[in-house]
Amino acid sequence: MKKLFFIAVLASYLFAFVDNNPSCCQQDISNQLNSLTLKNSAYVKELYKKNQNTLLWDEEDLNDFLDASTDHIKNYLFLDYNQNKIEDLMVGLDSHNADKQKEIRAKIDILASDGFFSFAKDLNEGFIDWEKFQSLVDTNETDLVWEKNPKKLQYDKDLLLALKTNMLEVLFERYQPLSDEYKELVKAYHRFGNIKFPTVDYGKLMKVGDYGYRASQLKAYLKVTGDLKSDDSDYLEFPTFDEKLEKALKRFQKRHYLKATGELDRVTVLYTRTSAAKKRELIWLNIERHKLFEKIYESEYIIINIPEFSLKYFQNATLMDNIFVVVGREDRPTPIFNDFLEYIVLNPSWVVPRGLMRKDYIPKLISNPNSLLDEGIHIHTKPYKSSPEIDPTLVNWEQYLDESRGIPYYFVQYSGEENVLGAMKFIFPNRYNVYLHDTNAKSLTTLKYRLYSSGCIRLSKPYKLLNILAEHTKYSIDELINLIETKKTVNVPLKKKIPIHIRYFTTFIDRESGLSFRKDFYGLDSIQLKAMKK
Repeated sequence: MKKLFFIAVLASYLFAFVDNNPSCCQQDISNQLNSLTLKNSAYVKELYKKNQNTLLWDEEDLNDFLDASTDHIKNYLFLDYNQNKIEDLMVGLDSHNADKQKEIRAKIDILASDGFFSFAKDLNEGFIDWEKFQSLVDTNETDLVWEKNPKKLQYDKDLLLALKTNMLEVLFERYQPLSDEYKELVKAYHRFGNIKFPTVDYGKLMKVGDYGYRASQLKAYLKVTGDLKSDDSDYLEFPTFDEKLEKALKRFQKRHYLKATGELDRVTVLYTRTSAAKKRELIWLNIERHKLFEKIYESEYIIINIPEFSLKYFQNATLMDNIFVVVGREDRPTPIFNDFLEYIVLNPSWVVPRGLMRKDYIPKLISNPNSLLDEGIHIHTKPYKSSPEIDPTLVNWEQYLDESRGIPYYFVQYSGEENVLGAMKFIFPNRYNVYLHDTNAKSLTTLKYRLYSSGCIRLSKPYKLLNILAEHTKYSIDELINLIETKKTVNVPLKKKIPIHIRYFTTFIDRESGLSFRKDFYGLDSIQLKAMKK
């Protein structure tokens, strides 16, 4: 790239263009539209047709386009958006006569518009082919739901407005994912393009105080990953497993969701065997995943990252709490979508979702009509306790295995200590019947891999979330706890809706540990990599 030289000469040569009247090059624009090979020919031709084939770009706008399209964060793949062609045309501009300058000026204008359309779409929408992704999901016959970002941008209108107001730089910032995490992932992508991991051999478990060549191997490896901060060659080569190495290893283990023992066991060695190239591919994929989601502009919101088993609550860009969660099983995945938290239910009863009734509970009733009563689940004609209760022994349950038949009953588990929803649930009304809730199975929230629900999200520490949300209700946290202790079901509306974003990142930036990797429980890495536009 001759970008620096180009910027230096741009101001001088721009005034060598025929004149500052954009209508000067209409015929040249028309000629070049028919002769240039463009990536977005239809869009570009329509753009100039609507603007009477006049010049659209001025000096500042061209500068902003070249700055953005050569920026190592925005164009981190260093793709061609006509930057070189534009620069080459500019460099020799003053050596031509007026007619040739008009022709060149028209070419530059059209190439900038063509490059803009490609760059804007790549920056805003990314490289995961949504239609191919959905097709692959359907082919795999999974129950996965990933709602498409409803953004409907009109790039031509955005471009014209930005050019008229010299706000192109602002427009590109708006197209790019907003989070700092996105930018940090891009930096990691560049870093992983220049490294190769040293090998760590398998062997017996090593810990602090042990001595052997594998300690030197581990030091070399953790030096490359950035977990071990040392430039002392003598230290790195000395084969002793000390507390400094233990601390670095714990950091590596934490970033990969391993038990942070600080000991070099076989599982940890296995995780060192993933190549830098493979990790770079995963970083790339998760960079592009950021572009699939709606941008977060609110100051207060919730993010749930399924592979991380975490719920993070933010206020004014400050992380208020990070709560471990239990998410949907592989065969009953938690849907990926956005919504708004609207109210809390204290001491909730549980109405079994219609899908689970047929999958899980009708077969139990066929085998033993009283089986649900053993679980504290009652059968009613309406989804509440006060409606007439049905004797399960008087119903032919086999007929309801037929999915075409509606089930005229509701399975209701009354509120109480044995209720699967625990003491509270947090509602963001949605068509998937998914919500956040407490649980009576507390032990599941302490397990390493927390995939045990049928789609809903169980909270390890629901009272933490209740405490944060109390300020958005008419009650204090003490009053809410008192309401729970009454054992009565109470709906508590929030004074404002809290955005909630359910997402799926297998590679992300942890504020404490840095670049982190998680298992792809729903098999989305392989699917979306196949759907990636190369």
